Amino acid sequence: MKARVVILMLTMLPGIHHCFGSPDPVDSIQKVKTNSASNWRFTTRLHSMGQFNYGGRIVSENPTLDFNFTYDRKTWGFQVFKAMDLKDRSTQINFTLAVINKAFHIGKRLTITPNVGFILEQSNTIADRGSDVTFILNSSYKISKNFTIDHSALIGNVALEPGERDWVNRLRLTYSKKHLDLSVTGWHNNKVFDAAEYVTYGASAFYSRIKLSSALMMSAGVSCLMMPYSNDTVEYPKRNGVILTVGLTLD
Repeated sequence: MKARVVILMLTMLPGIHHCFGSPDPVDSIQKVKTNSASNWRFTTRLHSMGQFNYGGRIVSENPTLDFNFTYDRKTWGFQVFKAMDLKDRSTQINFTLAVINKAFHIGKRLTITPNVGFILEQSNTIADRGSDVTFILNSSYKISKNFTIDHSALIGNVALEPGERDWVNRLRLTYSKKHLDLSVTGWHNNKVFDAAEYVTYGASAFYSRIKLSSALMMSAGVSCLMMPYSNDTVEYPKRNGVILTVGLTLD
């Protein structure tokens, strides 16, 4: 597959601290420790369908499970993210993402975070054909106490298979207050490196940061995705859907 365009779910890199868009993978249940020099976080989430958060595509209609571990310091960190299809081992949602990152703060509102690492395609083996180096550039601007706008650019297949290189942009507006996280998101797979192109829109609502203990939190929410345009329905089939998610975060 071209450039494994992922989730955190998961939503998990420095500079992006809000709801599923992710996840990025853990935006919706992330807690930030501001008084310590470093912090770690482990998140697991169960989804009713499999979606690439950075790519904005539904790639499996089966339930999926993911795990995310992050370690953050004030200016750098790393992340390991594993996603799996609970019914079909061969779908594209079976992969591992690992990146290191460094945050650059420009004033009090703007944070730019480049991330470099790799994506392992794991539909058949630990590292299938298509596994490659990936680059993600996150830019986050704090509009106000509750509103944040962020942009992510993901370029996959950077080193080993440049002929399969792909570039996807994600623009997201989030509102976060107490336990409520809302977001609207747009994704665009452009034709800079190849002829394929698609556009996806999405919205999500999460009830987040439900404290179960001093170190354990829970989150639950719903995300709606619509792909109105794709010029390659074989590689990028049009899929619309509603995704239900529940997650736990330990830190």
